[in-house]
Amino acid sequence: MIEVLVSEKLVVRVPCAVIEHNGKVLAGQRSAALSFPLQWEFPGGKLEKGETDEEGLVREIREELNVEIEIIHKLPVTTKDQGWREIVLVPFVCQLATLDITLTEHEQILWLDPEDLPSLDWTEADLSVIQDYYDYLSVKK
Repeated sequence: MIEVLVSEKLVVRVPCAVIEHNGKVLAGQRSAALSFPLQWEFPGGKLEKGETDEEGLVREIREELNVEIEIIHKLPVTTKDQGWREIVLVPFVCQLATLDITLTEHEQILWLDPEDLPSLDWTEADLSVIQDYYDYLSVKK
């Protein structure tokens, strides 16, 4: 009998922030040096060992944008299978608690009206977040 070693798929949990401010939503353009170069995303990042989704999100936003956020509402989790890994995107609707944004990882950010979000070239996983955000807005009104 021949045994074949099959490695387990890497599962990466990534909280992200749909940041609202003055009726607009923040979109971040990924760095040209990262995977999915120059595509748009909701800022966030991988959890560190022992962090909750909320703790990781607050830390990531502090690291990427140098601002504090207030988490308002959790949106449905989205998964994206990339073959060798699975991304579990955990989006939260947030508001800024501080306003002076400093970019450390993104090429640029844009503040868009919610209806204009689809005009950008989003990563595939973030497209699902946009739809869930629209569903959230429709119930909220």
